[in-house]
Amino acid sequence: MQPTTSTTTAADVPQRLLGRTAHLVDGVLLGVILVTVLLLRLPGWALPLERDEGAYAYVASTWLHGGLPYRDAFDHKPPFIYLLYMPALLTNLSPVLSIRLWSTALCLVNASLVYIVGRHVWNARTALLGALIFGIAGSAFELQGLVLNTDQALVLPALAALWSAINLGATQQLRFAIALGAAVTAGVLIKPVALVLGLLVVLTGLYMRRNIVKVLGGTALGVFAVAAPTVAYFWARGGWSHLLFSVVTYNRLYADEARIRWQFGPLVDMFVPFVPLLLVALGGIALLRSHPTAEQRAGWLVVGWTAALLAAAVGSLRTFIHYYYPVLPGLALLAAPCVAWLWDQGRAATKPEWLAGRTASVLLATLLVLPLAVQNIKLVGTTPEQQAIRLYGDAGKRFFAPAPNVAAYIREHTQADDYIYVFAAEPEVYVLAQRRSPSRYIYNYPLELLPQAAAELSHDLRVKPPKLVIAYSGLQPDMLTSDPYLAKFSKLTEIGGYAVFGIK
Repeated sequence: MQPTTSTTTAADVPQRLLGRTAHLVDGVLLGVILVTVLLLRLPGWALPLERDEGAYAYVASTWLHGGLPYRDAFDHKPPFIYLLYMPALLTNLSPVLSIRLWSTALCLVNASLVYIVGRHVWNARTALLGALIFGIAGSAFELQGLVLNTDQALVLPALAALWSAINLGATQQLRFAIALGAAVTAGVLIKPVALVLGLLVVLTGLYMRRNIVKVLGGTALGVFAVAAPTVAYFWARGGWSHLLFSVVTYNRLYADEARIRWQFGPLVDMFVPFVPLLLVALGGIALLRSHPTAEQRAGWLVVGWTAALLAAAVGSLRTFIHYYYPVLPGLALLAAPCVAWLWDQGRAATKPEWLAGRTASVLLATLLVLPLAVQNIKLVGTTPEQQAIRLYGDAGKRFFAPAPNVAAYIREHTQADDYIYVFAAEPEVYVLAQRRSPSRYIYNYPLELLPQAAAELSHDLRVKPPKLVIAYSGLQPDMLTSDPYLAKFSKLTEIGGYAVFGIK
């Protein structure tokens, strides 16, 4: 028997050490980027909750306490957004701080995923730059980077779907097809527009024509693995019809209302902050042509992924800036190579050309991220009320900023098991006050769109009379005069844009 010999030569050892050192350096640099992102987000951790966050937190809390979304607490978003909120509600911290901390943790995970995806398309340095750009842009105050809405929540499964599609194209392994289907389904169960991520399945299928059965079959298995337990759970608990009505029927009414009020001008104005990243990202698309085939395919998946999410945001016809938040990781991944390319231009050139390339690269990176970072730096020394007003304007001044004071008044004048009712679009009041609604209709939008909702609410208020009623200042609800019990209520106080009614 011949003795076994190692194939490792002396020359391989330095190469391995260099590789390990490079990975260690990349890990340290990624850690520095994540710490930078954390520090940028820190001044906004006390930003008051807005009404959407209040709805998600209230429904999630109801679910944690044995209730069921839609049946026991009405909202019109898919169920996974409430699941995503649950970890933030399991702490002993204030709702505002716990949600901001959880949102920060999700952003750091997303920035890490941007780096991981970037390594499949570009080199490590460019991937780190992409993570930095996203970390700063994704935390930008005026882009609502500190808020945890469905759009910010969608980024995690969307990036997971992109990573799965890239790995599926590179390895053609079934497990990545299953992961792709599961990630897309999880995204849809946070926000239905994630259906556009099905484009990843199409593009990957085109790359893997000979293995199309594996792509489609694995993706279907992934869809089933997430969707089937969700359907079974709501069916078993008697909430499936409520889910369908809320997420499908009600959303159709909601979308029709959006089309009626749509205007092109405000949509263009809202999109302006994204223009610099978009323009530089176009340069990144052009650089894909010079890439090797495998990386080029991964890059085109990033392009298709970004374009699909952008089209979904535009197609919503809503001038809400957070609708465009899911586009930021793709723009960062495509803008980063332009900055890196400028840096490399002077590598084998004269000293003036070298200096020009490096200077242009630094200037471009600075122009992309500094204005966004400054938004958060300016938060230092500001109060939560000032932040709410700066971000939301009149709504922040009248409703979001005063909500904690309203909640404090409610806690002072009610017991923990007392009901309150908010005749407004501000369910964050329930969350901050830690009080329950007597009705599943926790805000007033359904009362306007669903004729049967008002009758159900009236019945609920008779069965479970609230101790206090909160409304907008100057808008006294009809039920305060028509309902025999509520007719005894009179105005107790006004706080910000709210009026509080009760029995003196």
